[in-house]
Amino acid sequence: MGPMEESYSEAMRIALEEARVSLREGNKGFGAVLVKDGEVVARAHDRAVTDSDPTAHAEMNLVREASKRFADLSGCAVVSTHEPCPMCTGALVWARVSEIAYGASIEGSRRQGRTMIDLGCREIVERAPWKVTVTGGVLEEKCSRLYDEDVRKLVKAFRSGDGPGELGRALLERRVAWFDENADALRGTLRGTAVDRAYQLILMKIGIDEEEAPIVERSDVRIVFHSMNFCPALEACEILGLDTREVCREHTERATEALIRRIDDRLRFERNYERLRPRAPYCEETISLGGPADPIRTLGGSPVREIDLHKD
Repeated sequence: MGPMEESYSEAMRIALEEARVSLREGNKGFGAVLVKDGEVVARAHDRAVTDSDPTAHAEMNLVREASKRFADLSGCAVVSTHEPCPMCTGALVWARVSEIAYGASIEGSRRQGRTMIDLGCREIVERAPWKVTVTGGVLEEKCSRLYDEDVRKLVKAFRSGDGPGELGRALLERRVAWFDENADALRGTLRGTAVDRAYQLILMKIGIDEEEAPIVERSDVRIVFHSMNFCPALEACEILGLDTREVCREHTERATEALIRRIDDRLRFERNYERLRPRAPYCEETISLGGPADPIRTLGGSPVREIDLHKD
């Protein structure tokens, strides 16, 4: 992070709080703050949905609020979680804002599939009648997570009343179906002991590598690893103020165990709920090879057969 981005990082954290409030209210998840003489003097988020006002973007609401207190915003900086749209950029220019800093970009959001007017704020301020400095990429990774499609889906589902348990059952069915559809290909891919293959399978399904979930303890019957990868459920919990210990137990733990038991029905998956993000810098997770199959823990109450992944 460069010196300009670093100088805006604390203000951006406040803007992120505003964006989370927006999502909790059912809006689109944009936050913005006004910085004057190094201090945050105003903050706002979008209310386009709840106010039934398509112009109620975070920056527009910020300008309306700040203009009640200041004659103009010269010498001020606006820090936004997302690059301001053309409407908002125009409003910031006419409010005489001196600096604009943002996290996620319009280009990045378009790559994620979001509907955006393809006109960056730099293109607009270059034509402004006075100088406006633009800085992008402030806490960009953290801001971009607000606009991730999987995070948005979980936020919407949790807000609509679909509990983690119900969503977890659907996730379990999808993961087991995915394994069954790809079992032939997996036979030639997974290697080692049953716990080795289970670990590889989890990484493959989630789409991460070993650096994002390093093994900290290993034997022929047990693997302990620390997951540090991007997790939509974690982000959704942070946005909505939910306890990850409760959500992850219901939403993903049983689904993950059902997946690895397609390899061997004695396999178990557990989390250490004393070492779970965000209370810890990682999620400590364990794969172990236990005793005889427990039909109660298998999909649909029926034991899951072992598939020989080394079969010719």
